Amino acid sequence: MKLKKLKNKYKGLFIGLLIVIIYYWAINGTNTSPSNFVKGIPFMMDFIGRMFPPDISNLGTFLLKALETLQMAIVGSTLGALIALPLSFLAARNIMSNKFVYHSVRSIFDACRGINEVVWGLIFVSMVGLGPFPGVLALTVHVTGALGRYFSESIETVDPEVIKAIISTGANKMQVITRGIFPQVKPLFINYALYYLENNFRAATVLGLVGAGGIGMELLTSMRLFRNQEVLTILIIMVLMVTVIDRFSAYIRKNIVKVESLE
Repeated sequence: MKLKKLKNKYKGLFIGLLIVIIYYWAINGTNTSPSNFVKGIPFMMDFIGRMFPPDISNLGTFLLKALETLQMAIVGSTLGALIALPLSFLAARNIMSNKFVYHSVRSIFDACRGINEVVWGLIFVSMVGLGPFPGVLALTVHVTGALGRYFSESIETVDPEVIKAIISTGANKMQVITRGIFPQVKPLFINYALYYLENNFRAATVLGLVGAGGIGMELLTSMRLFRNQEVLTILIIMVLMVTVIDRFSAYIRKNIVKVESLE
């Protein structure tokens, strides 16, 4: 017993030491130090000072581009969710008995979500040109992988007794899915989809920096031309849009919980 405790103690010390070494290696590799931060404070304060007051001369253009970014997020999230929904059942271990199909779909999900939206954006911009369309494609591919993985893992957590009870009534696989599984996972599916709608607005903004449309392109242009006051205006619009989307998502979630409790 004492030997086991001693082994666990040394194991914990080894893991702790390993974490410290890795962190030290990462800090050195990125040249991260308090002195560098302190040296940069005057430049940061100067940059922030030149952002005030915000320039609203192009406010109409910025608002239109912000709406375009929102449109990209909505379309990308919706298409990604619609593609991920049926595929997720093929990637759920308790539904798909064919291992080849299961692992193939899982691999597709991993490939889609493993590559960042910005990288997908660069790929699609080079394929179809500048504008919001490559941004929509990039978001759709990434969301398909991310939601597909979350959806399939949610399906794997359903109560097996409910499935057995429905099967015992002579239901086929489609009826098992629609009557036994989907009602259990529907709230989770909606929560994940709403989360990615919020996330995709931020992602769509970044995609604009690589030429994939939206307010990100306006932000990049203003930064390149050192129009710091316009940069502040764009940042304010982005924060307000994210806040509105967050409140909207919270409202939808709250009403979903109410409906589920009534049922």
